[in-house]
Amino acid sequence: MNRRTNNKEKCFSAASAGLPSLAASLDRIFKKVNETGLGDEASHELEKDIESVAGRFGISPKAVVLLAAVLEHNARNGCDDDDLSQYIGCSNIEFIGFRSAIRELEDLDIVNRRSRRGDNYVMSREALRAVEKDTDFVPMKRSGLGADEFFSRVRLTLADFDRDRIDCDRLLEELERLIAGNQHLLFCRKAAEALATPGLCDTEKRFFLLLCHRYVSHGEESFPIDRLLAVSDYMEDDKCIRRTLTHGKSTLQESGLVTFGGAEGFQDTDSLALSDEIKRTFFTEVTPAKAPETNHRDLVRSSAIKPKELFYDGSVAEQMERLASLLEPEHFAGVQARLAEMGMRKGFAVLFTGGAGCGKTAGVYELARRTGRDVFAVDMSQLKSKWVGDSEKIVKGVFTTYREMCRTRDLAPILLFNEADAIFSRRMENPQDSVDQMMNAIQNIILQELENLEGILVATTNLASNFCDDAFARRFLFKVEFDKPEAATRAKIWKSMLQDISGEDALALAGRYDFSGGNIENVARKAAVGYVLSGRKAGLDELVKYCDEETLSSQKTARRIGFNA
Repeated sequence: MNRRTNNKEKCFSAASAGLPSLAASLDRIFKKVNETGLGDEASHELEKDIESVAGRFGISPKAVVLLAAVLEHNARNGCDDDDLSQYIGCSNIEFIGFRSAIRELEDLDIVNRRSRRGDNYVMSREALRAVEKDTDFVPMKRSGLGADEFFSRVRLTLADFDRDRIDCDRLLEELERLIAGNQHLLFCRKAAEALATPGLCDTEKRFFLLLCHRYVSHGEESFPIDRLLAVSDYMEDDKCIRRTLTHGKSTLQESGLVTFGGAEGFQDTDSLALSDEIKRTFFTEVTPAKAPETNHRDLVRSSAIKPKELFYDGSVAEQMERLASLLEPEHFAGVQARLAEMGMRKGFAVLFTGGAGCGKTAGVYELARRTGRDVFAVDMSQLKSKWVGDSEKIVKGVFTTYREMCRTRDLAPILLFNEADAIFSRRMENPQDSVDQMMNAIQNIILQELENLEGILVATTNLASNFCDDAFARRFLFKVEFDKPEAATRAKIWKSMLQDISGEDALALAGRYDFSGGNIENVARKAAVGYVLSGRKAGLDELVKYCDEETLSSQKTARRIGFNA
């Protein structure tokens, strides 16, 4: 015996099972009509059940009969017109008389239509909830919404589309009904004007409303075109739409409603974003969500930076303290706001110069740790490409990524260019070959980015003479020159690196060796290795030996190779 025959032989009593009255009535309606069709006998026998459901949902008897079938098939991705006509026992032509009943269920949000599955009908979440809880059906509130409620309703409508509960036509219809029903909201009035733009097709309207949703609900400044195409009509040519958008020829773009994604000076033709004017004027009643933090493999978290005691001579120590005070969160925002009021640039570019091992890089990381800021350390080796044009894109991409980091974080990270003289150098007046032209192009990009900087950039270099270009020099507000520390400062570094050394020995080593902090750290590390291997801490004589080894390369004199005459 097959499964269908077996199921028909089984008997189920809604009353004995304690099925809620609304569900029990719909169950009786479906079983009777499915067995005999919708004839006079069925209509008479089901009169009370149909009347009860019609009252609970506020719909016509015809709509009640169809609702029972949609509910029965809901778990199997709904039913279509052919299923419904067979259910009530009529031809497809006769079923045309039931079209108004289907539309009635749709208009009241009791049933949703999914064209992507061939006009399948499924129950709305509110209708299912009424059946499950055995309560009167109450459609979701559409008008008189607050701004947050409105965008919450937009989210739910888009979620219905994503779950294939409504088609793209119904999606736009629902969103436009929401906008029309909430004209007391500034966004809805502005959106209605935007959607009335001459020449704007339905697909572009859906694109625009989806961009508004992503901006408010997810904090996304731009959205990939490929993902926007999810709300296009399946009858339309996606390739044609994409081509029109990537060439900036759509009505959306030509009317100024949207623009390409990406940051200023680095447009991403594969994504779209609301125009600055739209973002500035449409969303005054709601606070857009904060975008997810932008991460990068070269981002060093502030919490991962280990404390390091640094010693600087007077003027350098004073400047570093001033920078630390500026970068403190409670000061930085106020300073930027004041600069903006005065029409001045809000960003801070800092140049650290000095010999190797004098604490330039360590100073950047200590500033970051003290002020709770992450460090976006640029890998300089990745900035130059052998392919013409790629280097410029990579440099633009660095600043684009950094802007996103600033936008998506509570605290702007520090953008660090270590050994920056590789690209922050003097421009050539008459570049001849493609490499020189590429370098000038990169430097021009950097100059423009420094001009528009709104965060914190620190460049370090051992070759200050490479920064003789006035255009570069004037864009660095703070310039700190790290000289080798004086003897008193060197003694403090010795004490911090070798905690067991006496003050007298520290002064002796500081006076004898004109070391940078990096040199002293090398000696301290050798002493630590020796202690691990021998179990004995290095005395002054052994430290002197390590110091001599550290200075050995600089004391060597060049020796001639070959034979003497």
